[in-house]
Amino acid sequence: MAETESNLILRLLREIREDTQDTRLRVVKVERRVDELHEGMVSAMGLAGLASVATEKHGEGMDEIRDEIAALKRRVAQLEMQK
Repeated sequence: MAETESNLILRLLREIREDTQDTRLRVVKVERRVDELHEGMVSAMGLAGLASVATEKHGEGMDEIRDEIAALKRRVAQLEMQK
């Protein structure tokens, strides 16, 4: 009886492993397709799209720098008042 149960469990485990391997192969195919689509989109965007993204990031960086300068000016003013 126990041997039959062990065989059943082993058979089920083999089936699960096969299903997992099949799923893994499908996921790899999907990942490849997503990568291809991403590359196609970047190519379609061209330099104009990339420049737009770069400009936006540059603007965000400039805002951060302005905020830091303003905070430093406030700090300097406070220190000067304490003298």
